Amino acid sequence: MVSDLDKGILIQFGKRLKFLRQSKNLTLRKMSLLCNVEYADIQRYESGKQNITLLSLAELAKALEVDPKELLEFNK
Repeated sequence: MVSDLDKGILIQFGKRLKFLRQSKNLTLRKMSLLCNVEYADIQRYESGKQNITLLSLAELAKALEVDPKELLEFNK
């Protein structure tokens, strides 16, 4: 079971991911085409409903043309 603290981390990560995606003017589908991650999964990451894997994190960073650590730069 996911604790409230863990849910908060997932939500903060999702907000960061969405911010970076929108700053690059990418739709969910366009971003999905740039990496090996389904657009529905990206949507779940952005809403904090799904925990991300390390490999997916790397794929999303590649699509956003950022270092993976940039995706993790959010307030807990």
